[in-house]
Amino acid sequence: MRRRVAILIAVTVCLAVCTRAQTSRIAPPVPLEVNLAYSADRTNGLAGGYGCFWMSGAKAEVNANFAYGWSVVAELAGEHASNINSAHEDLSLVSYLFGPRYSYRGARRLVPFAQFLVGGVHGFDALFPGYSGAPPNAFAFATGGGLNAHLSRRFALRLVQADYFQTQLPNDANNRQDHLRLSGGVVFRFGEEGR
Repeated sequence: MRRRVAILIAVTVCLAVCTRAQTSRIAPPVPLEVNLAYSADRTNGLAGGYGCFWMSGAKAEVNANFAYGWSVVAELAGEHASNINSAHEDLSLVSYLFGPRYSYRGARRLVPFAQFLVGGVHGFDALFPGYSGAPPNAFAFATGGGLNAHLSRRFALRLVQADYFQTQLPNDANNRQDHLRLSGGVVFRFGEEGR
């Protein structure tokens, strides 16, 4: 697992370094973008052999551009699953993640990006084996990328975003959950675009 994470980070950094030389002739992006999106999350990790299951929810991101192609992202997401695999178990997660993003702005309309975010997750509406007291908080990280389609100076569509998302909530096994999170939504762009 650590090998996969290291490979994803290396690919993200390599893409950023390789494309940096090609970006000098394109105008810089707007200073601030806000994304509101639907998210679907394929996950595993509950105790009791429930296997994999889907969660759904929403997320909001604030993306502050500070250097050409580079920005800082803050993301807040909430997801829920009911009656997991007909076992009458529910699960709700709220995650709060922060980190760098690199966006390749070689084309004006389609902008791919890659990111690595770290933070935490709060789990509730479920039993967490080996854990008593208030619902747990745990470490979480996400790495992945997506594609924005700019419609105008002020609006864009997040066509797709796919992230590997790992949480470390108690589960009576290895206290690790692996997620594939897919999302899409609308991006609001604020500030003046560079000339």
